[in-house]
Amino acid sequence: MIHLDLRGSEANEYNHDQGGENYQKSFYVFEELAQAPSSASATSLIAQAVSELHMGRIEEAETALDQALALEPENSTALANKLVLDILAGRDASEAQTKLTSVDKEHEVLADLTAKREAFQAATAKYNPKFEL
Repeated sequence: MIHLDLRGSEANEYNHDQGGENYQKSFYVFEELAQAPSSASATSLIAQAVSELHMGRIEEAETALDQALALEPENSTALANKLVLDILAGRDASEAQTKLTSVDKEHEVLADLTAKREAFQAATAKYNPKFEL
């Protein structure tokens, strides 16, 4: 895979346009796979949901993830993406986190969340205001 790393406003516009177009193409492929009876699977529904998330379609992504979880309730990839979706939507993600932990306590999303939480706590500890009277 080639990674194109451009900087600046023109580059950001280019990356956004190219990324959005690629996510749209991916979405169409995965949507077709997920809807075709012969290829419908939790994996294709998860891929569709991830494409939807990248395009900012939270409700559609949630629908696809719910369908994937109906097929495979303990699919750790679906549960991890449900956790991410809840966080992106600004919802309480504790239920999704608990379910993922019960299925795969070593999942990389859980490790990443723990690392980010610890880094945030360390950063905020450095900037606690001290008032002297």
